[in-house]
Amino acid sequence: MNSTSKFVKLVSRGQCVLTDLSVPRVFCEKYASAIPLTVKLMIRNGYEIWVDFDKKNERFIGVGYLFSHFSLIGGQSLVFEYIGGFNFKVTIFGLDGSEIEYPNIVHHLQTCRPRNVSLYDGGWSFASYLNCEREVVDEVVVPRSFLDVVGHLLPDKLELLVSSGLHVVGLFNRKERKISGFASICNMLGVSKLNRFNALVLKYVLGNTFHVSCFDCSMTETAVYTLPTEYAESLNGNSIAFEILVQPFHMLPYCHGVDVSVDFNFVREWWNRVDYITAYKDQRCWSLQIRKRRDWKRTTIHKGWIHFRDDMELGVGDVCVFRWKNDTVHNFDIDIVRAVTHLE
Repeated sequence: MNSTSKFVKLVSRGQCVLTDLSVPRVFCEKYASAIPLTVKLMIRNGYEIWVDFDKKNERFIGVGYLFSHFSLIGGQSLVFEYIGGFNFKVTIFGLDGSEIEYPNIVHHLQTCRPRNVSLYDGGWSFASYLNCEREVVDEVVVPRSFLDVVGHLLPDKLELLVSSGLHVVGLFNRKERKISGFASICNMLGVSKLNRFNALVLKYVLGNTFHVSCFDCSMTETAVYTLPTEYAESLNGNSIAFEILVQPFHMLPYCHGVDVSVDFNFVREWWNRVDYITAYKDQRCWSLQIRKRRDWKRTTIHKGWIHFRDDMELGVGDVCVFRWKNDTVHNFDIDIVRAVTHLE
């Protein structure tokens, strides 16, 4: 159930003439502490480039050669996957969302020869970007250039395998260039559509299998999982997930965390060691960081609490009620039960 260490960057025309590239804040908060200050970006064709990782300003510095060597003009996208040590794998997607056919090049400082990139060595991918105008409930359109590479191998019946290990049966409509079956994922999540994500990346790995990666509003990959059946009604019923009783030390200028009681162990177990939830009140929302202490016995709301506390004008004795919103253990509607005060 742990989240994965990938993020997507959509490259604009203006970005292509720069030498740095911003890294999503959510990705940095989750993984930056484990990543060195200098990293190697590795492309499938053997191209490698060393860049600086400016953690304070959340950006890679020195990516200009990569932009120019791969003729990026804006509209393309890059998927970065941190695989440990100094190393990031980078996949490049063209204007239509399909993985590009990589040129026969390496960086000018490399002494090795470029590698041939093959579908049979690592699969082939395409990206589908989701938005509010086009609801994605069951199917996505497959780019023509992706089918030029793998279309002759795709069977009519597919298996969609999401990052958490969830298996879903899908179908490929060759005439309409569509893969369907995503409604099963929606049903398992308790949502009506997949637009809670910003992007899907589908990698075909031969046979009948597609690996599906889902990226949230920060363009950081998030694990997709389903909750036990016995909890489905409670999620959809807007019932209480957990509560926070505001204590005096929660009001300090530098509050170091607000504990989520063990009485709400169910929801705590579904959060990652470092995770994020979103709290909604009317037309406003707040992102709150969840952290599990090293002994896993304490789960706290960390970053975002002070901003949330001040915006909601909380006081000692108030109770923050977090109710299931409608989909996962990461989205909650907020009710505030104010403390009873006695006038003298």
